[in-house]
Amino acid sequence: MSSTANLLPAPVKYECHMARRKGMWLTGVSAFGVLCAVGWIVAGIILGGMDEPVRDELEKIRAELNRVEASKAAIATRAKLVSRELGVAEDIAGQPDWSVLLDVLASGLHENSNLEQISVTLVRESGSAGVPPSAVASGPYSVKLAGIAGEQREATQYALYLESSGMFDSVRLNSTSPRPDVGERAVGFEISCTIGRVEEQMP
Repeated sequence: MSSTANLLPAPVKYECHMARRKGMWLTGVSAFGVLCAVGWIVAGIILGGMDEPVRDELEKIRAELNRVEASKAAIATRAKLVSRELGVAEDIAGQPDWSVLLDVLASGLHENSNLEQISVTLVRESGSAGVPPSAVASGPYSVKLAGIAGEQREATQYALYLESSGMFDSVRLNSTSPRPDVGERAVGFEISCTIGRVEEQMP
């Protein structure tokens, strides 16, 4: 294999070398510029295609957040209303059926006897600030009766009837007194009863 000697002068050789280097550099820069331009174009196309759905999704999320925020006040108001309604319903449901008590009290009266006063008091433990509805239904209660009997025997029999009715945990005939304004043998009576067990208070 033969080779030809380069007989060009050294300055010319240097200029040719630099020209080739510049050409290679310009080619590389041009290629990089083309690649960047292509990349920008592709990125623009991609981003342009994605921009609309992303924006729509963000708008949906923003609208949902606004809706949730706007409904907080309404939800809080409704919760308070429902809570109040439930409280009223619970209070009503927790009340005893007093018609049962009244039926028992009326059924044992003699023909010439009647009740003038009925007092029912919920017995609370000392220091209790309130009684929940569930406790209201179960008591205990103190029931005080005042009435008139045709005679002493009827007052005693009425107290015994109340004791045997099963309605009360305790029955006590507190007192009887003549009622001549009602009848010659009529007496007034006072009876104390309890529904549910009442703890005796220690002195």
